[in-house]
Amino acid sequence: MEKKATKLVDLLVEDVRFPTSLELDGSDATHPDPDYSAVYVTLVTDSEDFKGYGITFTLGRGNEIVLHCVDSLRFLVINKDIKEIQANMGSWVRSLAHESQLRWIGPEKGPLHLAVAGIVNSFWDLWGKMESKPVWKLLVDMTPEQLVSLVDFRYMEDCITKDEAIEMLQKEVPMKSKREVHIRMSGFPAYTTQVGWLGYSDEKIRTLSKMFLDRGFTAFKMKVGSDLEDDKRRLR
Repeated sequence: MEKKATKLVDLLVEDVRFPTSLELDGSDATHPDPDYSAVYVTLVTDSEDFKGYGITFTLGRGNEIVLHCVDSLRFLVINKDIKEIQANMGSWVRSLAHESQLRWIGPEKGPLHLAVAGIVNSFWDLWGKMESKPVWKLLVDMTPEQLVSLVDFRYMEDCITKDEAIEMLQKEVPMKSKREVHIRMSGFPAYTTQVGWLGYSDEKIRTLSKMFLDRGFTAFKMKVGSDLEDDKRRLR
């Protein structure tokens, strides 16, 4: 029988890198030679049955800086009560992003922003596991008030307030079950980025496009911006 998790007891961080620049995977006009990398975050609880896993993404160099930022936020994570975070997750996230000293190298941008994302992603994973739900279902089952509490409205209140957002969502509640059934039956349209990286040869683009067409994809993302005429040629 699974032991219930009640608090966070440790935060583990790993530096994971892949040499994608060797094949120019992920290349675009601004980032011609990325090495796709991630800071891999594990939230450990007081139950051996529940851990949360999450990543925050970088392009290689500098991944270690984000790792150190995650580690610097440890004191805002360890020994936190899980139910208290769940009851007001938006407030907890803001405490991470706006810690009074670390915010000097942030907030909401740069390595601190990425570090917070890794921790938050791992907590969503943990929460979903504790509820035996994928994260999308966890969000679907939230009330309008719970959903809105996750959002920082400081940059939006001149366009929409919390109360207005709650009202908008409440109007759609009667249709929620029907929409969930539709999504479960039909899925959600997706595109792939894997065919059109800027450094790929024409032959590789054609080969990958055919492969993903055969898999059922009908939409593809092509990277552009290096040379206008070559961009037009590639899109033909």
